[in-house]
Amino acid sequence: MNTQKEKKAVDKPTAFRKWCGKENENVRFVAYLLGLMLLSACFMFDDYLFGDQLMIFQDIGSDTWQQYIMNYSAIVNDIRDGSFSLWDFSNGFGVNLFNFNLFDPFLMLLYGLGVLLGPAHMLLYINVIQILKMLAAGVVFYLFLSQFSLSSQAKLVTSYVYGFSGFLLVWGQHYQFGTAVVYLPLLLLFCERHVQKKKGRGFFPVMVFLCGIYSVYFTYMCLAATGLYLLFRILMLDGLTSAQRIRRFFTGCGEMLLGIGMSMAVFLPMAEVILNVSSRLDSSGVGFMDWLQQCFTPYSGKFYNSLLKHLFSSNLQNGFGMAKGPQQYVMNYYEDPVLFCSGLTVFLDIQFLLVLRKAEMTRRAKTVLYSAAALILTGMLLPIGGTVFNYFTKPTQRYTFVLVPVFLLLMAWMWDYLKKGGRLSILLVIAVTVFMGRAYLEGWQQAGFPEYKRNILILTATGILTVICLIALNFVKKQQIRNLVMGILTVVLAVQVMSEGSTNFQARVTLKKTDTPAELMAQEMEQYEADRHSKEKEIRYRAEMNKPQDFFREMYRADIPQVLDYLEEKDGSFFRVEKDYISGTVAMDASAQGYNGISSYNSVMNGHIKEFVETCCPELFFADQNHYTFWNNVEDEQLAAFLGIRYLISGQKVSEEGWKVLDQVGGLYVHENQLETGTAHFYTDVVSEDSLKELCTEETRDEFLQNVIALPEEEDSETEVKISRETSPKELQTASEISELLSQEDKNAMEDSEIILNRPEKDSHITGVIHAETDGYGMFMIPYEKGWSLTIDGKETELLRGDIGFLACEIPEGDHTLELTFQAPGLKTGMLASCLFWILFGVSRGAEKYRRRKQK
Repeated sequence: MNTQKEKKAVDKPTAFRKWCGKENENVRFVAYLLGLMLLSACFMFDDYLFGDQLMIFQDIGSDTWQQYIMNYSAIVNDIRDGSFSLWDFSNGFGVNLFNFNLFDPFLMLLYGLGVLLGPAHMLLYINVIQILKMLAAGVVFYLFLSQFSLSSQAKLVTSYVYGFSGFLLVWGQHYQFGTAVVYLPLLLLFCERHVQKKKGRGFFPVMVFLCGIYSVYFTYMCLAATGLYLLFRILMLDGLTSAQRIRRFFTGCGEMLLGIGMSMAVFLPMAEVILNVSSRLDSSGVGFMDWLQQCFTPYSGKFYNSLLKHLFSSNLQNGFGMAKGPQQYVMNYYEDPVLFCSGLTVFLDIQFLLVLRKAEMTRRAKTVLYSAAALILTGMLLPIGGTVFNYFTKPTQRYTFVLVPVFLLLMAWMWDYLKKGGRLSILLVIAVTVFMGRAYLEGWQQAGFPEYKRNILILTATGILTVICLIALNFVKKQQIRNLVMGILTVVLAVQVMSEGSTNFQARVTLKKTDTPAELMAQEMEQYEADRHSKEKEIRYRAEMNKPQDFFREMYRADIPQVLDYLEEKDGSFFRVEKDYISGTVAMDASAQGYNGISSYNSVMNGHIKEFVETCCPELFFADQNHYTFWNNVEDEQLAAFLGIRYLISGQKVSEEGWKVLDQVGGLYVHENQLETGTAHFYTDVVSEDSLKELCTEETRDEFLQNVIALPEEEDSETEVKISRETSPKELQTASEISELLSQEDKNAMEDSEIILNRPEKDSHITGVIHAETDGYGMFMIPYEKGWSLTIDGKETELLRGDIGFLACEIPEGDHTLELTFQAPGLKTGMLASCLFWILFGVSRGAEKYRRRKQK
């Protein structure tokens, strides 16, 4: 018995010593890192974790409220009811779901919660998932730093900063953007293992694959940065011949290409959407020499002022409310350079350039590092950096996340340099202090809310303490005191990062976890209106933050599904529904509530649809050309009929003449369009697209859309109605003047012909019937986009582009059946390519393993 007790007494300290041993140092410090980050996150996101706020914004980050959560809800709804497909008609006229980041692992976790708990409850966990992303970023950066001979303390401090870096906290508010910050250090980790020929380097392509299925846009940036890192790291190595360097570099590039090939099943369809549908990456046809001149023409002074401030804080330009104040941005809170990694990072990285001269490195390594620094500075200070990292189109600052790992890697090196007794340039410390003081002073002068001013005070105090610690380290030689100063520097750094991080989420207009009780809405709205018109600026802007909310009550009201069930029982055809009010978003109610409208907010809008709206119905645009809405245009029943909007939902009986009340369901009234309405139209006559663009006006639009179809010039038929391009639009102002261009026979044929589309079980597959009195054309109110195919009576039929933005086709006389099918363009080719590259990956890994065994 005594022996057993003694054994237990010995085992416990032995296990503890093992935990504290050198072999477990990385595990132990990762645990420390996670604990420190969790505690910091609880402080930074107190109101979001324990209060009533959700990380869903209605100010300058309104994409999260107005677009992203609606898209996520649509995906969850379709999965829950078994109707998920790669096309979604609840988003505007319809959208290819490869528009979105379907395979972002953090969003996939969110979708899973939505499927299990419901889309409304899913929103409650966005806060937690964002914090998990920050924890993941810190851990993977620690693993990346572990590839180098750095102390655990240096890795802990810099990984903590990386997890709460400015880019992740600012752009991370857009959810999918933050995942790039997690993937990049993982790519660099495996790239470094490839460079050093370490164990595990064979999984480099797998990491590229995971990044490739996440986002084409960010994969390009991540791989461009990884390729440059690979190049500079191989150039730094000693003991290699030129041939060995070239071989190792191209082998690394081959590993990245292999990973992209493995991801083609997702990467290629995503690329098809970005490159073939959206006009987002338009280079505007600039000649090469003009483009080159633009790349090396300095920015305006406003840019450099913003760049300086963003080195020391992401929150010095907020003014009175992020979206409503006298801002001093180049573009906005997100689009300006986002580089904050703590004030200490700025001090140490600038010192690195001086310290490097005397560092114990080879001349080759120093030359390469100075060259890399020159490249980074050139890319930051001139548009060339933002241009190259944005597909060689117009420059943006979204790429700045690729610089953060470099800045913090240098900071980690400098941390150990100081820890070992290294000295700094006092002159450089003073110079950086002057720039820091200027940034904080200008930020203080502009700051409106006390939250911003409090943060600037904390940043200033921690900045001064940082300077004192750095100067003290120059004079203190005793190691124990140096360790104490480094400890103080660590605490100062943590306080600064926590203050800066939490300020990103303070004084924000956010979605609340709970709605204002219905019985208090009138009283609260009265107070809101009073505050909104106050003479005090702060009261006015805080009114938006405290505005009464009925989001959940309206968005998930029980009578909406009842209305949709009622309409499905009444009408088995494919129709569109709209509302004359807003439930919670400007343009995306349909996605969350599960009906097919035409309103949408899409930052990667189908370019053909955008051009159609610009030409024929610009009144649908709301605020910009990425929003289009119908709730503010319900009086135009003719446009509604053309677009396929057959039913209108309202909280009251609509007084517009064109809408007839059908029934009341719950607290809602259902109205029907009195005009003939369909999601497909039959035409006998054609005009050119150019004619439509030139002659379509507010007065002539309805007659154009009702009587003729516009096709691209090369697809015009011999029976085209000849509307001269020289004809003045003023000469075609009345319905009769355009209608008279058609023969009575054509008019009768159009009236007696019809195309009926059946309500689809899945949005990617639509069936229907055609009755055509004569040969003519059919147009489907579906965006013209690659991926759609059409069969008439089982025979493949060519799809044309009708009225600039929609699917169209030729139709022979008679009765027919039709079938429209959507398959994401690039999906089949991508899947085949992925299979081949995965086989190649398996064969190459097997061959490498066999070679190593044979060598042993």
